[in-house]
Amino acid sequence: MKSLNEKEAVWMALSDFFIDNEINHEYIAKRVAHLTIPEIKHILFYEVAPICMSNLLVPTPTVWEGFDEDCIIPEIQQHLQEMQSNWLYNHKVLLKIKFYKVFLNKDWSKLMVKVSQEQAKQTDDL
Repeated sequence: MKSLNEKEAVWMALSDFFIDNEINHEYIAKRVAHLTIPEIKHILFYEVAPICMSNLLVPTPTVWEGFDEDCIIPEIQQHLQEMQSNWLYNHKVLLKIKFYKVFLNKDWSKLMVKVSQEQAKQTDDL
């Protein structure tokens, strides 16, 4: 297993949103609290959800413990390249993101609370 850079670590933390198991909002918040809420929201919906969301949309999800970083990271990187270079792909993804935001609204709200709490805790520690 390779060492992850900061962006990849955030992708892996947010991929936990899409496992077929209870979401540990507090654990995810601790791993992403160094970012602003708008940054987290963008990464979740525009970078991670387009790749990981399908796990929650199938009758029997295959990922329930965690995504394999050796598979997910290259897929997200490829997705981001496609977003920049392929107008039709980009348009389709932007339409899907509207659905993701509705589908994940409850868990996104919970994560925002936990991130805010974690950021306040980190500020108090300074």
